Amino acid sequence: MAIDEDLKAGCDVTVGFPHDGDMAPAKRLREIADFMEAHGWGDEAYLDGAMTQALEADVATRLGKKAALWFPTGTMAQGVAARIHAAQTGHGTLLLHPSSHLELHEEQGYREAHGLRARLTDHWRAPVTAGDVAAADDDIAAVFLELPQRHAGGALPSWSELQTIKSECAARGAKLHIDGARLWTCIQAYEGRSLADICDGADSVYVSFYKDIGALGGAALAGSEEFVEAAKIWRHRLGGLQIRGWPNVPDALRLLPERMARMPDYVARARMLASAIHAASGFEIEPGEPRTNMFHVRIPMDETTIQSARDHAARETGVWLANRFWDYEGPNMHSAELSVGERIMAIDPGRIAAAFAAMANFGQQA
Repeated sequence: MAIDEDLKAGCDVTVGFPHDGDMAPAKRLREIADFMEAHGWGDEAYLDGAMTQALEADVATRLGKKAALWFPTGTMAQGVAARIHAAQTGHGTLLLHPSSHLELHEEQGYREAHGLRARLTDHWRAPVTAGDVAAADDDIAAVFLELPQRHAGGALPSWSELQTIKSECAARGAKLHIDGARLWTCIQAYEGRSLADICDGADSVYVSFYKDIGALGGAALAGSEEFVEAAKIWRHRLGGLQIRGWPNVPDALRLLPERMARMPDYVARARMLASAIHAASGFEIEPGEPRTNMFHVRIPMDETTIQSARDHAARETGVWLANRFWDYEGPNMHSAELSVGERIMAIDPGRIAAAFAAMANFGQQA
């Protein structure tokens, strides 16, 4: 989708990535350096120092797992999890949602790099269900459960359904892996449940440090001590044993408690903003009431029209809504993804709603 860079630059409000807002690299590095010095942390080699150990211990505790391991990317981490579970079960097939990151955004690394296969569930706009697990063939090594389901606007199974999925995986001997790229925001959806409660019964969990937390990058895998020891070997084999983990590791350490404390505010803003956008534009919100800090605005326009509508809204309101719109469901339906972090928290919700209203008006006249 083409972008008019001059038009975008002329907007005083930009909605989108990075969701934690813009920060000059030099300023961020100074903040990380101050954080390291305040804790007495210096140079570390090969991800084996106090900083990395502190981050891994923090993640393991939050997720209720015995151990955790830092990875440079989530793509590497999830591929490793899939490979380990395939080796442990003797099966080579993963049960994936059709919008799984492994299927859409990783160039089929599970197949090309790890020699695995995928079986996709049937429904794009619904999360994986216990029925999907029960109906799968007997060669399933692992069920990859994305919490929340990004391309369904952050949809989640109910608490009872989540427990049934766990039970079904255990009954058939399939490993359960939680793709928790955005797991941090699920506590509000399962009110009264901790991250450890959510992850209880899962054989492995992946979390991202840049999504929602806003760190420079990095990810973690958590699970049993045996699982993490196997993951260490595969991280090394795949080139993920970096000489130094900073500045990424301390950036995650300093932001994780701060951003976790802000999650209730992010979710509350997402719900309020979704309601305002729907009222102003008439566009469908997915899910109807956001369960996490993210949601999708479904816009019934083709690619040419939606690009022109976005540019029209930018000229009319000074708000740049998106660089891209998802079109996986078909050429005449696009989705704008909104993920509330520090960037959106700093924007007047009325201005965002007005920009979507401008898009709707353009579409009616097109």
